[in-house]
Amino acid sequence: MTASAETAARPEDVFRKVSTAEASVVRALGRRDSNALAKTVGELGQLIDAALKRREQGQEATACDMAAHSLAFAAVSAAEGLSNQGEGRRVLFQDAISAAADFRQDVRACEKLIGRNTSSHTSVEKALRAL
Repeated sequence: MTASAETAARPEDVFRKVSTAEASVVRALGRRDSNALAKTVGELGQLIDAALKRREQGQEATACDMAAHSLAFAAVSAAEGLSNQGEGRRVLFQDAISAAADFRQDVRACEKLIGRNTSSHTSVEKALRAL
């Protein structure tokens, strides 16, 4: 997701990249791999930066852009939670679960925006709860 992330102005393109990132986050959570989570966050960050640039040009952020943001927040919180213990870990994972719930709502709105049937998108939440 290098230069193509910057040109992912169409919600369909953002959705496709977010869906790939969602699968990567679930795999990384299953392996408790904070490095893979960080890599995915970097890729999502490119989408978020592109959305911010579009906003600066007077365009609105779409539900697909918001899905990228909420998934990135869930992944960052989970990665930090994996490296903490005790109360800090619990708080970070709770933040990640909350962001994953936001992601589920955002990605469903994104699917509606692009004319796709909505899916459950609960895999990130389930993977976080399993930790």
